[in-house]
Amino acid sequence: MSYETLQHLRIRLPKWLTSWSIFLLDLIPSFIAYKYFLIPDLIISVNKIIFYFICIQIFWSILFLSLNLYNSSATSSRFIEIQRLVLTTFTIVVLMIFFDAINYLNWPINPQTTVRYWFVFTFGFITSRVIFRTFQKYLLRKGFGRSNAVIVGFNSRGIETAKQIIDHNNLGYDIIGFVQAVDDKNINQYDSSIPILGEEKQLKDIILNNQVSEVVLALEQLQHNRMMEVITHANGSPVSIKIVPDMYEVISGLARTEQIYGVPLIQVNPNLNTFYNKYLKRVLDLIIAIPCLMIFLPFWCIISIFIKLDSSGPVLYKQNRMGENNTRFTVRKFRSMHYDAEKDSGPVWASDEDPRITRTGDWLRRFRLDEIPQLVNVIKGEMSLVGPRPERPFFIDKLMQEFPFYYRRHKVRPGITGWSQIKQPYDKDIDDVRKKLKYDFYYIENLSFSLDVKILASTFWVMLSGKGR
Repeated sequence: MSYETLQHLRIRLPKWLTSWSIFLLDLIPSFIAYKYFLIPDLIISVNKIIFYFICIQIFWSILFLSLNLYNSSATSSRFIEIQRLVLTTFTIVVLMIFFDAINYLNWPINPQTTVRYWFVFTFGFITSRVIFRTFQKYLLRKGFGRSNAVIVGFNSRGIETAKQIIDHNNLGYDIIGFVQAVDDKNINQYDSSIPILGEEKQLKDIILNNQVSEVVLALEQLQHNRMMEVITHANGSPVSIKIVPDMYEVISGLARTEQIYGVPLIQVNPNLNTFYNKYLKRVLDLIIAIPCLMIFLPFWCIISIFIKLDSSGPVLYKQNRMGENNTRFTVRKFRSMHYDAEKDSGPVWASDEDPRITRTGDWLRRFRLDEIPQLVNVIKGEMSLVGPRPERPFFIDKLMQEFPFYYRRHKVRPGITGWSQIKQPYDKDIDDVRKKLKYDFYYIENLSFSLDVKILASTFWVMLSGKGR
């Protein structure tokens, strides 16, 4: 095992142990509600009682995990956690009763018993969570479970931020040192008992050597390029990154801050290998993509006929695209332009009233039907239903020169549809790419089951209304 891997494990281990402790504690109210309120009227064997409990618990555990309800952070809001828990469990129970009432679900337990189970189940979960979080905060005050933190920026803002964090001891951060940013000026004029551990370019080594779990960016000037440079230096380290926002951004509402005990911080998610993104999202892709492909197969034949009647050339258009972790793959779409449309011009973005687009192609684009063959890419695992659109390598080389942090789009699997696609029309020039990037980064930072469902619902409406742009 390499040194870097070992240090990653040492940083992650406390978080894993905390999350597993929450899971095991949840089993107690879950089993009580199940054993004494859900199945007392059913005549089943002990083996079936255990088997059914395991199945139900797996369902709840996967759901709670996707909703980040096993969050190990001691500073997470108990109110928000309880609110999310109640809303989720109540929604599931209501749906079960509804589908049972219309004979769509053969649920062997009457609604009254189901509601009693939900009440005891939810009340037990709330009680266990409140006890656990209260105990977590007590341990923090006693010095247990605290996280090593560094502040990037040895300047007036960084020193003030360190003072605020130290004053708010309940944050659970131990500031072990500063990391000098490249734009820090006249560092000798500042006096602090907290040491400077190194320079910005050494950030990754500082994180690993000191088992740092929290990195706070307190740069003098908050240009987006500078923040992305610093985040890049962390290079996938298992840390939580927070940014001290400009006060104008806070009071104007331009920055969505995480107010932790009076200290406003912008949360950044550098670790994209979450359980949902790595496993559940793939399951969701297959559950939706395979039936959709089967439904669209008859339309595939009809669309092919229209394309052949409208213009000469193949039905499908093939292009090389860049996928997750810079892997190349071939994407296929229904051809919406004349054959060899880029023979003379070379690779160019489409424009409004583009003469290269055929009559059938214009109709396909409006209803987003040209994307149907990409369901095959989803099933193969090269794409996801939702994600940043995969770009052509020719354009990526140019975009990387314009946007050095463009590479971050390739940290997740590209998608057929995405947040930027439902917010912006097709790319026509570099300005459109710039606008779409902020939507892509928003999606990457906020990647979740609920956001994916919202995007899929919006895409479905676009297809029905013919408002594809």
